[in-house]
Amino acid sequence: MTTKMRWLGTACFEIVLPDNQTIVIDPYVDDSVSSPITSDQFEGCNYIFITHGHYDHVLDVGKLAHRFRPKVFCSEVTAGSLIKHQGVPPSVINRVNPGDMVQEEGLTVEVLRGAHVDFSREYLRLTGRDLADEGPDPKAMIEKALMAMMGTDQAPNQLLEWMSKYPQGEQLNFVFEPVGGKRIYMAGSYPDPEVIEEAKKAKAHITLLQVLPGKTLAGIEEQVAQLAIASGCKIAVPQHHDPLFPGAIKTDLSQLKKIMKEKTDIDFMELVPGEWYDF
Repeated sequence: MTTKMRWLGTACFEIVLPDNQTIVIDPYVDDSVSSPITSDQFEGCNYIFITHGHYDHVLDVGKLAHRFRPKVFCSEVTAGSLIKHQGVPPSVINRVNPGDMVQEEGLTVEVLRGAHVDFSREYLRLTGRDLADEGPDPKAMIEKALMAMMGTDQAPNQLLEWMSKYPQGEQLNFVFEPVGGKRIYMAGSYPDPEVIEEAKKAKAHITLLQVLPGKTLAGIEEQVAQLAIASGCKIAVPQHHDPLFPGAIKTDLSQLKKIMKEKTDIDFMELVPGEWYDF
């Protein structure tokens, strides 16, 4: 039986299960510089799963929730943001935590721990400077961090507003196991050692592997590869490596692909945004 999937930029995936139910992960397309579709072009949505609460993972949840009335699975913090700022009906929201098991008709989902990138730590790694020493202005600090990580300061005008409205909350990863389909691990996480250890629970066939954008991947390719290896996958699909802002430099995947080819038998499968693939 076939599972269909397409990547829509950032960490957003649309997955059609063998029974034709649709999962949407981290819906963010209307304000994305990378997505080839808009939110009104989704044809179905039975479930929404959210890895964390930042705006580039949740901005289109409300639109899909009002249109399709899907079940939404997210952290407590993210649930509050969606109810307050997007009017998502509380009745469709399901709060989940690492260790939880979600049982739906034709689908089992295991919730695993994740870890978000630490912007201050990455800024120090990339520049050798402490981000807190770059001045008291939050906007200026964000612009400096973005320039260091992505090679651009062309952040959207709403960035500070969005960051305020949509706090991160707990980072969650998910393992989807549809009846008659392959196990899919949404590894939307920084490759910390604890997360790599947690990934061993996934036993996935396909891992949707977070690859940080711009300059940020350089120097951590080995850890990203280790996360894929730990998950047990046969196929690793990179995600979140596309430009987040206009003018961002292209992520150099060459070293990661070299490591994956030389040290693993995993198929590193780059998806074209918007194109459907059968698994």
